[in-house]
Amino acid sequence: MDTLFFVSAKFFWIVVRPESWILFLLLAAVLALHRNRVSAGKKLLLATIAVILVIGFLPIGNALLRPLELRFPPTPNIVSPAGIIVLGGGEDGRTSRATGLPEVNDAADRFLAGMALARKYPDARLIFTGGSAAVLGARVSGAEVADRIFADGGIAPDRILLEGASRNTAENAKLTRNLLGDPGEGAWLLVTSAFHMPRAMGAFCRAGWRGIVPYPVDYRGLGGGDVGWDLAERLRTLNIAVKEWIGLVAYRLTGRTGNLIPGPCIE
Repeated sequence: MDTLFFVSAKFFWIVVRPESWILFLLLAAVLALHRNRVSAGKKLLLATIAVILVIGFLPIGNALLRPLELRFPPTPNIVSPAGIIVLGGGEDGRTSRATGLPEVNDAADRFLAGMALARKYPDARLIFTGGSAAVLGARVSGAEVADRIFADGGIAPDRILLEGASRNTAENAKLTRNLLGDPGEGAWLLVTSAFHMPRAMGAFCRAGWRGIVPYPVDYRGLGGGDVGWDLAERLRTLNIAVKEWIGLVAYRLTGRTGNLIPGPCIE
């Protein structure tokens, strides 16, 4: 069932992602013109241009991300956590495989925060959870990349626990809990991108974690809110926002979270 959900989500996202909207409008316009439906074709072309202009000028993605990023406060005050959990997503597995180096992407704040917290709390365990989200082709587990990043960052190997089989957030929570066993007493800092934190918290709560404290990083929606032309960046932000909101709805409908926009775990 988990595999069916994973594969279905991947192919569904190909269809509904914002740049696909533009492609479908263009295809519809070409088809209309091919069938000599000139009026309909012109209207579809105008609609395509309008969509591109709206996306390129307006910070729609920022507006959609903002309520998710404000769901939890930044940098919680924890005296002595039992552990630090870093969610995968900041690694670039494909490039790492090609270069043989531990490559990262624009969510690398997750690694930076994880290592900074590990140094701040030297008695805390450091857990990385993340496999490969690839459906086809060669796969490189995020845990393999994380292992090298943490080693290069000077984190002692005996403090690190790696979970490299999970393919999504729900599996992050479940497989990490299975690997760790009883987390015991104390707080566990959960490190992930701020826009992703509500879904992550919901998944970890549903998987039976308690004492989870959100530590959001990698903010995307709180800046760049001015009106102005930047199609590439605005489309990228809109992609992130739409994907996250779809993920929240899908997780709620399938019982992987308890609320549409989850909050703290209830003891």
